[in-house]
Amino acid sequence: MPKAINYLVLFVFSLLIVLYAALLTTPNGQSLNIHLDAPFWIFLQCVIAQWLTLKVYRVVKQGNSSITAHIAKVFFTSNLVFSTLVTSLVIALETAIGIQQVDSMHMVATLGMNALLHALVGAYSLAFELVTRLQRQQLVLAKKDKALLDSQVKTLQQHIDPHFLFNNLNVLSALIVKDPDEAEEYLAQFSDIYRYILEHKSKNLVPLSHELAFANHYMALINTRFNGAYTLNVTQGEETNTSEIIPCALQLAIENVVKHNAASNDNPLEITIDIQSDCIVIRNPLRLKEFKAPSSKIGLTHLNAQCQAIFNQPILVDESDSHFTLTLPLGV
Repeated sequence: MPKAINYLVLFVFSLLIVLYAALLTTPNGQSLNIHLDAPFWIFLQCVIAQWLTLKVYRVVKQGNSSITAHIAKVFFTSNLVFSTLVTSLVIALETAIGIQQVDSMHMVATLGMNALLHALVGAYSLAFELVTRLQRQQLVLAKKDKALLDSQVKTLQQHIDPHFLFNNLNVLSALIVKDPDEAEEYLAQFSDIYRYILEHKSKNLVPLSHELAFANHYMALINTRFNGAYTLNVTQGEETNTSEIIPCALQLAIENVVKHNAASNDNPLEITIDIQSDCIVIRNPLRLKEFKAPSSKIGLTHLNAQCQAIFNQPILVDESDSHFTLTLPLGV
């Protein structure tokens, strides 16, 4: 809370105390008797009570005690110090000036009023201090969580990049022997795709429209390698134009389909992408390759870890006898 607002609250509180005291001491039918300087002196005592409470709060360490025990120690210590000092000062001033008859009843009443004043102001000050402390702790935790999330995502991205590079260099190596001209064209397409990866690898999310364009370029690469054996069909609603997705997620999903399913130019395999309001569904018929290398499932494992870290949602995998379906969350 800004200091100006805090002091305004204390001054309004002082005015209310003076008004309440005047209402109690003024006989019925008579006008209120309010000393104009009274709010100022009450306000001054409120400021001292607040300063003393927060000073004791910062000096007295919590140690191994509970927060309740620590606050109680701060409250009663500051109350005792404030009540004793202010009462002594007031009594001494009244005695010196002679404006008030000082006796034991007056001293007890003054001590009680100062203790009550500190109880109200001290409770308000400690409550505000605890709320501020809690907000600071939440902010620190939020920063730590964000730093941890960024670290996890970057670690996962570093695992995906070599995976993508390794697979495509194997394809390029085969094409160089088979058809050098086609290999050159493949290399140009691959360079464009890898440039996209380098430009977006440090981002947690990218616009879905960019990722779809990247997926289409990647499919062109796939069809160069497999002579049109795989096709891509995308259905998209207008409400998904502003959606975001993890970069290279579609490329990884398509790569997973091509890796496990056989297809040919005569009998192409259709990959469908259905974009919904909060997720994207990649689906393909199952045509498992007869001979394939054992799957480590590292791609989907990393993709799932990224979705958990960024969206707090897992990917959904559904494999039936006829189809494989992968559902990825979207940022909206």
